[in-house]
Amino acid sequence: MKLSLRLLLLLPFIFVMVGCPADDETTPIQSRPYLEVYNEDIAEIEDFMNSHYITVDANYNVTFTKISATTPGTPIFDALDTSTSQNNAAKPLKFKTILKEGVNHKLYYLKLNEGAGSNPTRLDSVFTAYKGYKTDLSSFDAASSPTWFQLQDLVQGWQEVFPEFKSSNGQTINSDGTINFTNFGAGVMFVPSGLAYFSETGGGTIGSYTPIIFSFKLMNVRYKDHDGDKILSKDEYGGPTSGTPLDTDGDGKPNYADFDDDNDGRLTKDEIKYTYLDGLITKTAWYPYQGILVDVPSTPIDETKGIPSCSGNFTLPTRIRKHLDSSCQ
Repeated sequence: MKLSLRLLLLLPFIFVMVGCPADDETTPIQSRPYLEVYNEDIAEIEDFMNSHYITVDANYNVTFTKISATTPGTPIFDALDTSTSQNNAAKPLKFKTILKEGVNHKLYYLKLNEGAGSNPTRLDSVFTAYKGYKTDLSSFDAASSPTWFQLQDLVQGWQEVFPEFKSSNGQTINSDGTINFTNFGAGVMFVPSGLAYFSETGGGTIGSYTPIIFSFKLMNVRYKDHDGDKILSKDEYGGPTSGTPLDTDGDGKPNYADFDDDNDGRLTKDEIKYTYLDGLITKTAWYPYQGILVDVPSTPIDETKGIPSCSGNFTLPTRIRKHLDSSCQ
């Protein structure tokens, strides 16, 4: 009887413990709608560009200044290139439209200097100095000396803007070991949070749903070969700014990550080591723009035994391969 009474007294306590969630349990926070956030972000970005002017020194270091009665200046937004081609040299503020989560995000960037070296694709690594700001001009990150970054690992804004610029076309090493880069790409990008950290906080230094600004200098580019087939990923991508990876065999795997680009059972790296020589197919040294496995100029290419041709012209000895010729991309 005493035992039963004790159990009855404990039952309400047991029900309370089972029925109530622990205090430290959290309910996941639902992200805000992309369109709602984008509308706020683009208004904030355009307001910044309308209320600030920019000064640029000889080394493309930038300073933003808020326009006032005592500090007059030309708004950044006045430099907007409204042409369809976006190639008006007199208007360095460009933009591109990026579709994400069903929302067209306008991504503005200032082309202070295009550069004279090579364009990266979003698959490559860039050697860059940069500084990141919020629209109140507080800085959340910076690298005054160039640092290597793989664009694939960074926010989408970087992946979209850096291919619009070129690296330096030369460098000199000073007596103190420092390096001077010549004619490097330099610019500023204005990134809506949907192309940056969105609901994340960027390591706690930025805040959710915050548009951000980066000034940057592109010193060098390192091209990658993701699948190790001896064809640089940039040549299997479709060009620096197209954003359309090539998929020769239509298997859903992009060429830059496909060991067998035409799905014929032979590794691409082996197919491109063959070249036509005096009517015979001879395995030779490295011929990156000629390789076919079997055929001669007098016969059609057997596309199941080599890399597909570009133009369908079966009479040329060199027979350019489809994903090795930029004119096919």
